[in-house]
Amino acid sequence: MAKSRYLLLAVLLILVTGCTSCGGGGSASPPVTAPEFNRDRAFADLEQQCAFGARVPGSQAHEDCLAWLQQQFPGADQVMAQAFTSPTPFGGPYDFHNVLALYGRAASGEPLLLCAHWDCRPKADRDPDPARRDEPVMGANDGASGVAVLLEIARALNASAPPRPVVIALLDAEDSGKEAVTGYTYDGFCLGSEYLANHWPAGLPRPVEGILLDLVGGDNLPNPRCPPRFGGNNYLDFPFEGESMQAHPALVRTIWDIAQRRGHTAFRRELGPTMVDDHVPFIEAGIPTIDIIDFPPPEWHTADDTPEHCSPDSLFEVGDTLLQYIYRGK
Repeated sequence: MAKSRYLLLAVLLILVTGCTSCGGGGSASPPVTAPEFNRDRAFADLEQQCAFGARVPGSQAHEDCLAWLQQQFPGADQVMAQAFTSPTPFGGPYDFHNVLALYGRAASGEPLLLCAHWDCRPKADRDPDPARRDEPVMGANDGASGVAVLLEIARALNASAPPRPVVIALLDAEDSGKEAVTGYTYDGFCLGSEYLANHWPAGLPRPVEGILLDLVGGDNLPNPRCPPRFGGNNYLDFPFEGESMQAHPALVRTIWDIAQRRGHTAFRRELGPTMVDDHVPFIEAGIPTIDIIDFPPPEWHTADDTPEHCSPDSLFEVGDTLLQYIYRGK
């Protein structure tokens, strides 16, 4: 995941407490019963990604995972790998691919973007043990969790046609940035989302809004080796993210309303930090996109970002909320 600007926007308190009946984008359609989200199947997808190894740029694990991801979209109207090449602050240039899948091409509603990054950070530079800071990050939570949710949503979209077109984007080259480097728009973070936002494929419908998932799989257990840092805690929580509240407050409120009705307590009605993350390039390209993110969990950018510190229940809170939103008739 990228980095935090740590800017709390007090003026947004008006938006936080404002109308909660306002929906996101999309024209009204008869509601459709949402498919169930299978938490165990999603968690198996998280584990499978990690079984390839750390999916860092230029690695065999990165190449193997790419091939696997392209086979994980049953019944999609279209699947494509958008190739691009870029250096990163850690080296390169490397070959990268955004994996894109479209469901519901013929649906009448307005197109929705769902996205998460699938690459891993090359070095665990936030590890509490200096001797481990050159190890690659496995990225179980930071990358694989959001991808796992979207792969299970893809199965749901295949089982029950969505009332609006849905583009799923698995974004590459998000997590190789460094603070205060030159020559990059976002300090070397968000390379895949920046490329997609500026080179939207002609064959895909352009979304009217988007939802980004990042760090959505953490458990609620303390990790003695990695205590909370940088304002984080030992439990899963999704506060309102600042860029999201500026770009699409109605969608933020709608998603959090749905989560509250479903009893998903990780969604908290309070302002969190403003993030530099994959939603920002889409916002700047005219696609208002929100970020569902738990930042920072104790294992963020450490060697302990492994499946044992993730939970299928966390994936369910997010996946169930998104399915309810997709099939609500918007």
